[in-house]
Amino acid sequence: MKAVVLALGLAAVLVGVVGLSLALLSNGAQAQAQAGPAPPANVRAVNGDTPGQAVVRWDAVDAAAFYRIGWVNMETFRAVQAEGGREWLDVFAFQDVVNRGQTFQTRSDLAPGVEYAFIVASVEHRFGNARSWSDWAYLTTAAVDMTSCLTEAGTAPEAPVGRSTPTPAPAPTATPAATATPTATPAPVGRDYDTDDDGLIEIASLAQLDVIRHDRDGDGVSAYAGYAAAFPNAMTDMGCVKGCSGYELTADLDFAPNGNSLFDAGDTYWNDGAGWLPIGEPETPFRYNAVFDGNGHTIANLYIRRADTSHIGFFRATGEDAVIRNLGLTALRITGGGDRVGGLVGDNAGAIVNSYTAGRVAGGGRVGGLAGFNSGRISGSYSSVPVGVSGTGDYVGGLVGYSVGSIDDSHATGSVAGESDYVGGLVGYSAGSIDDSYATGSVTSGSDRAGGLVGYSSGAITASYATGDVTGESRYVGGLVGINHDGAITASYATGSVTGAEHWVGGLVGYSDGTITASYATGSVTGKSIDVGGLVGYSDGAITASYAVGRVTGKSGVGGLVGTGSSSSVTNSYWDAQTTGQSRSEGGLGKTTRELQAPTANTGIYAGWNAEWWDFGTSRQYPALKYRGMDVGAQRR
Repeated sequence: MKAVVLALGLAAVLVGVVGLSLALLSNGAQAQAQAGPAPPANVRAVNGDTPGQAVVRWDAVDAAAFYRIGWVNMETFRAVQAEGGREWLDVFAFQDVVNRGQTFQTRSDLAPGVEYAFIVASVEHRFGNARSWSDWAYLTTAAVDMTSCLTEAGTAPEAPVGRSTPTPAPAPTATPAATATPTATPAPVGRDYDTDDDGLIEIASLAQLDVIRHDRDGDGVSAYAGYAAAFPNAMTDMGCVKGCSGYELTADLDFAPNGNSLFDAGDTYWNDGAGWLPIGEPETPFRYNAVFDGNGHTIANLYIRRADTSHIGFFRATGEDAVIRNLGLTALRITGGGDRVGGLVGDNAGAIVNSYTAGRVAGGGRVGGLAGFNSGRISGSYSSVPVGVSGTGDYVGGLVGYSVGSIDDSHATGSVAGESDYVGGLVGYSAGSIDDSYATGSVTSGSDRAGGLVGYSSGAITASYATGDVTGESRYVGGLVGINHDGAITASYATGSVTGAEHWVGGLVGYSDGTITASYATGSVTGKSIDVGGLVGYSDGAITASYAVGRVTGKSGVGGLVGTGSSSSVTNSYWDAQTTGQSRSEGGLGKTTRELQAPTANTGIYAGWNAEWWDFGTSRQYPALKYRGMDVGAQRR
């Protein structure tokens, strides 16, 4: 019998080892045993239902996390063999397959009517080496549509030879053993999950949306019997011909399809009043490089009421490298009494891009209109919650409750209320970066650390602003940030009024031991106790090229620019002594309205300011920021 198993050579190539000679073994023999899972057995190849389509099958290997499927076009191999000077590996191709119980792979990109050799390896983990290879299986692909059956591979063709200059394989010296005729298998009918071959499975119904939870890698492989059933005309063992890594909406979806715009007991996912069961688990999230692309579509009337549950949102959790993009959730009503509650994601470790939520969100701690917790990236996204975001515990934000990741080009509108600490119009607590972002809603904290943009920040805030009024029932209250701890605030501003019940209250920042550069505050500031400032209530950090003009009142330690702190770290910064009503400050210089408005360039008192960051306006205007294209006109309205 004429056959060749090239396991050792293939393994050498796939792990990058060069120069290892190939083993030529008889049919049924295996490569030398090595560590790792056993090689797949019973590998066979059959024709699919279209010309050039092949389905490769094998028996499952218990310890395999991945399979690696390789194939060789025998016509191309023979051409390489004939011309000499080239190796058979030049025509070898392979693909990895995530193992979620999968024991087949469909190839639809093969040449019709051509002989192929297939081989399968088992791999112990995602980046493992393919050490254990199967025997070769052979198939001549169909040249015409297969309408009745799929036929197992027949007689084994000539196999590839070694890495040295190829020579034709010798004719067999023994008569091949008879091969049993395989039983015909009915041809699959229907369609593939990924009909447009873009690597994303199409979602056009709530039923399909619901079964995502049974395939959180988005590869089209699920042990759940109802997975394929959610797709019309699904064929047996249906998968993604070219490999899938996520999902895409192809239509707007509505959880209240009866037209009354109410999600109630008459709707499919009411679940006795608990509503939608979020996708994923904290330990097994929507993960890896999986994508959910909304394609600009919306999901309406998402309802969740799970008062004793944490990690609440459309997605419970998303893993590193997961991406949610181009998706809108409208008229959502989400209530989770536990930790990490968000409109879109409870706990985001991946990327959220060009997506938004609209409705109301309430929870315990780490509550956000878009995400409860963010350790990934949020970009070009927003949350519009006119009814508001609220939380009974710490860390409540209009966009994100608690963030150690990055946020850029994003915003939040609507009120934000927290009964405890760390409440912000955009983010409750931020140890990451915030760039080119803003918040417009009012902020109310029942305790400490409230800010129009961020309640507590130890990261960088750049080219960002807040316009909502801020009220704190205790300490650390600021128009932009409640506490700026070792953080850097650059080219940012706040315009809302600020009220604090105790000390450390400021128009921009309540308490700062970080840096503030090229920033300003225009809102009124009212402190019912001590340490109140038009820009900063208490500062032990650096303030450069900044100003404040809002009315400032308090009991003691009140300043037009800075209430109390270190005056030596304030440089080229001013307050309007007329509009603030204050003649003193712990640092900076008090100026008249005329003195602050008269310079129309970076001259005089603004000689040390960066003309590329500031627009100095007319002789009746205060400076406005133009850094990174910030809207000067909007600042002066």
